[in-house]
Amino acid sequence: MPNFDIEEIKVGEESGPSPNCIICNRGVIKFLCKVNNVDVWHCAGCETDFVWPMPNPQGLKELYDREECFEGGEHGGYENYDEQTDKIPTFLEEVFREIDLGGPQKRVLDIGCGYGTHLASAAERGWECVGVEVSEHARSITKERHGDNIYLLESIESLPPGQFDLVLMLDVIEHLADPYPLFFTLYKKGIIGPQTRIVLTTPNAKSCVAVADPSGWAYRHPPSHLVYYSAQSLFCLLRSLKWKSVKIEGLHPLVGREMNPESGESSLNKKLEGYEGLLCTATGSDFTEFMHERYVPGTWNKITEYEHIPRYVMAQRLAADLKVLDFGCGTGYGSAMLAEKAESVLGVDISEEALQWASNHHINSRLRFEQREDLGAGLPDSSFDMISCFEMIEHVDPQTQELLIKNFKRLLGPQGRLVISTPNPEVTEHYGENLYHQHEMTEEEFTVLLGRHFEHVQILRQWIRPSVLIARQSLFSQTEGVYACSVGIDGNLPDLPAVAYIAICSSEPLAEVEGVCNFDSSFDFVSKSIEEINNSNQM
Repeated sequence: MPNFDIEEIKVGEESGPSPNCIICNRGVIKFLCKVNNVDVWHCAGCETDFVWPMPNPQGLKELYDREECFEGGEHGGYENYDEQTDKIPTFLEEVFREIDLGGPQKRVLDIGCGYGTHLASAAERGWECVGVEVSEHARSITKERHGDNIYLLESIESLPPGQFDLVLMLDVIEHLADPYPLFFTLYKKGIIGPQTRIVLTTPNAKSCVAVADPSGWAYRHPPSHLVYYSAQSLFCLLRSLKWKSVKIEGLHPLVGREMNPESGESSLNKKLEGYEGLLCTATGSDFTEFMHERYVPGTWNKITEYEHIPRYVMAQRLAADLKVLDFGCGTGYGSAMLAEKAESVLGVDISEEALQWASNHHINSRLRFEQREDLGAGLPDSSFDMISCFEMIEHVDPQTQELLIKNFKRLLGPQGRLVISTPNPEVTEHYGENLYHQHEMTEEEFTVLLGRHFEHVQILRQWIRPSVLIARQSLFSQTEGVYACSVGIDGNLPDLPAVAYIAICSSEPLAEVEGVCNFDSSFDFVSKSIEEINNSNQM
């Protein structure tokens, strides 16, 4: 049997603090019940139930690879996948018909495609069909039955870039410990565009039967099901991911069941309490547009990650026990990193939309966010010990750049430090025209601007290059996070153009600031490269 060891976090009804909500990261989290000796929690904010701690990923992979998961009749699996799977549900037939109205060949992606049953119906219509299925057993059946009619992959990460007309997630999302990384990957690869429609189904955690008997509910069976969605929690998830139209309906009426007047904290849940399952259809996501010139960890590519995160790693060291202003904080991930060490952090940005994301996803008593359009003019003098401003100054014209640095000088205390970065135009020219950048500066221009307002300026340069570790054993564990190692850099790389310049500025003399070298322990370059080669050979 697979190993379902729980991560070493001691929580429970009596044993420790409640976890953050998987979906909204906030709300009032309460212990709900225990099933299979696993704790299930409830978020009153978005009305989501979830397992915590989560099983380890390797144990889950072993679970789904087994034939018994599809044919064994074990709790949480199928007794007979074919008999229990509708070849073409009515709602899906209607979706195919609505999309299949003229135009070029349609493309459908089925995540968790099982035996390829639903994709086979799309293939009969002449659609281009792509399936993702983590189970080795299910993939073997799909290949045997459907051959080249379905392009089959083991993981979302293996998908080649390209937009789809329809994305299916039928009885899949409840199996995911965290749904956000999956969606981020879809956006990163351009799978979801403005015209893409997503259709997903999942058991209804706010059905009258689930509310009446939380631990005995038929679909509450960890480790197979990990997150239990209500209509409200589905709506919360998809709206946070910028889907403009979200429609949620009931599936499989619970005939003869008595409705519970206490069920469903929201009107949406109350309306659907008489249904066993939920059907959600969403269209019009503008998340890609939202992310232009913004960054959320897990989105876009490794280059973007390597550009943004290390700056905050360095700034985090400097921010210990200080009052910090993170100016141009965007989606707030960097402000949250600073708040782990700082006395307090104020994240400021011009975009209300970005700050809404920041407030929803980063919760810390030492962190707050504020929308401002005055370049900090309304903030009091000498109110911060440190200001960070990364990749923002190139977004304004030269006159505004001058005013911004002047304001930063005023906002800092006598021994305060400004940590600020801007991209190297020599590198950004290779990216093509950037409509968001009004004035990029060379290193000399950047230094001169800062020197007009601060007596002491240190310029650091940021390079991005591959790395290789040779040692007796790995020094980095997967659980330590992406950036596990920091060592000094002597800056002796004269032949390599820096991607960005980072300045440390102060009115007082500065001690030499140690550089940062980050070894990415989360990314297996060899396996990813081999996976890409194998996938390209299959196409």
